[in-house]
Amino acid sequence: MKVVITSEPGVGKTTLVKKLVQHLGDKAVGFWTEEVRDKKSKKRTGFKVVSTEGNSELFASKFFRSKKLVGSYGVNVERFEKVALPVLEKALKSKRSVAVIDEVGKMELFSKRFRGLVEALVHQPDRDLILTIPLRDVHPLVAEIRRLPDTVLIELDRENREFMDKEILELIRG
Repeated sequence: MKVVITSEPGVGKTTLVKKLVQHLGDKAVGFWTEEVRDKKSKKRTGFKVVSTEGNSELFASKFFRSKKLVGSYGVNVERFEKVALPVLEKALKSKRSVAVIDEVGKMELFSKRFRGLVEALVHQPDRDLILTIPLRDVHPLVAEIRRLPDTVLIELDRENREFMDKEILELIRG
């Protein structure tokens, strides 16, 4: 079962993914992204990628100098790939795992290798997959994912976010 979750920023996609990973335990193979905030001002300064294997890396920051920008954030593709690609390659080889990808967004899509692995995973038959995408089609791959057959598309909102983990687990467990 392929489950695609979308929402406006800040509604709780990553929180939901982390709950699902916790419920799935070792079956979950993939990554999520987390905001990084300044300890004093509490303002967001960047994003880190965290794998289900416990590896993490700051990959986007207001302090990075990069030609790859999303708003005021410089994106370091190599740092992202160092954490995300090994777990996605592992998920691709293991049909019994649930591939977890949070998220297929502008920053992550700078990586051509990431795009290739996402395409392979979403088109793999009988693949259990939990994936988040932005509400807007920021890239042709996001539009393609949104329209995949045999996929459940869930729009997360403040009303359904508290119980959606149970719904998704039922879908995945079949």
